[in-house]
Amino acid sequence: KDMMGCFELAFYGWREGAAHEFFGPNNATDLWHVKKVNPQNMVHLTEKPVELAVRAMQFSSRTGENVLDLFGGSGSTLIAAQQTGRRAFLMELDPLYCDVIVQRWEQFTGEKSHRVAESDVPVAA
Repeated sequence: KDMMGCFELAFYGWREGAAHEFFGPNNATDLWHVKKVNPQNMVHLTEKPVELAVRAMQFSSRTGENVLDLFGGSGSTLIAAQQTGRRAFLMELDPLYCDVIVQRWEQFTGEKSHRVAESDVPVAA
């Protein structure tokens, strides 16, 4: 590869016929210029800037609403949710990165996380 990639694709959508709302400005474009995470400071190979998740959340959800990230990675979505008053649900397959997400959240908030026993997690009927 002769050149470094300088863009990330993101998909935005909703089920055909379903209602949806957009909370961004009327002049929002589909190209966002966001400064990349300094490779020296990255805790994940494909770490995304928190600002990217913040913007996506502000454009597509309200304060207090839930956001879902099925590829938790370094926890950028969790930090963005904390910053914008959303409630985040993340999934990450790699236990190492689960620890990274928790440590990053603790460092950002100054709070201590606690593990919830599986038996205490409510299950939808």
